[in-house]
Amino acid sequence: MESLMFYVLLLIAIIAGWLLGRLGFSKPTRTSASESDLFQDYFVGLNYLLNDEPDEAIDTFIKALEINSETIETHLALGALLRRRGKVDKAINVHQALLARPNLERDFSNSVRLQLALNYIAAGLLDRAERLLKEILDDGGEAKWDALGQLITIYQTEKEWQKAISCSSKLLKNPRFRKDPALLGGAAHFCCEIAEQHLHNKQFTQVRAEIKRAFTFERKSIRAMLLLANIEKREGNYKAAIKELLRVRAAKPEFISQLLEPLASCYESLSASGEFEKLLRAMVLEDSSTEAALVLAKMVSARSGNAEASDILREQLKHAPSQGALIELLGLQLDGVDEDVASSLKSLLNLVKAQAQGSSEYSCHHCGFETKRFFWMCPSCKKWDKIRPIKELPNRQAGNASS
Repeated sequence: MESLMFYVLLLIAIIAGWLLGRLGFSKPTRTSASESDLFQDYFVGLNYLLNDEPDEAIDTFIKALEINSETIETHLALGALLRRRGKVDKAINVHQALLARPNLERDFSNSVRLQLALNYIAAGLLDRAERLLKEILDDGGEAKWDALGQLITIYQTEKEWQKAISCSSKLLKNPRFRKDPALLGGAAHFCCEIAEQHLHNKQFTQVRAEIKRAFTFERKSIRAMLLLANIEKREGNYKAAIKELLRVRAAKPEFISQLLEPLASCYESLSASGEFEKLLRAMVLEDSSTEAALVLAKMVSARSGNAEASDILREQLKHAPSQGALIELLGLQLDGVDEDVASSLKSLLNLVKAQAQGSSEYSCHHCGFETKRFFWMCPSCKKWDKIRPIKELPNRQAGNASS
């Protein structure tokens, strides 16, 4: 039904385009015989549709719609519609035919190039798309802003981060995009990608330079904060590293799971396990963090035994039920019980563990993609900063769901 509706709308759009073209001329441009041929083409196209041959129908309709100054926009829209429906090859043919038209006005020429570039991107022909988009930039028309956005998409896909930053900087000069959070956040991530390359090569000065540049795009870039904390920790500046990690906690409490290991390492290096335990208790109380509760329970169990650790986990389960806390609590309960009870607890523990292993831990708030690993950019929709833990913080679900 949806497919049939698409082709009906397609037919309406083509006929409307033809009518606009006819009404736009003060003098007739086609003979009555050619008009008869036109309507014959439409009836042939309709016959293809009725016989469930949509590709042949599209070819007939495209052939029937004459390309002239009044129907260019209809052809542009037709090609874009074909691309969205997955008919990329046909969309390329439509837009290539437009681009080949002699004496095409500059604005129309750039619009055609842009649509053709989008077709090439959809087809994975990134080099062709890049060439067309650069032609638009060289022309300097209003379409250059859209071209820059698409070039960012290409360079992001090809991991050419420096070029992506350059295009982002140019696009940010336009007041319309100056405060675009997605654009600013993406540019900060491009800097962080370069910083991680330098970090891999132990080029710490260059890492700091890229982190600084990332902050110029997004002052509260979580990824840049984490990288800076990593550098401070590597260089033995443990208090500075802790400061950066706590900035992340204040800005995004849902990132606590990624903070615990580096925080534990820093406090251990400072011989300040008491301060770390105090911080963990604050995270459990203020942020309802299951991950913090698990680390705290292990610390308390090693120091004072299982009773207090079990109390921590029970309290956590009341406020934020989770498989992780239940697994840890069941493990603690195995000690000091008779054999029959232990056997039952082990069966329950194995069941919960099996469910936990098959469960995704993160999901994309834009497209719904689920994964066990964390990604800065969603592998599915290619959006930055949309991956979040599936288990939301209690009493904040409504607010986080829209972010």
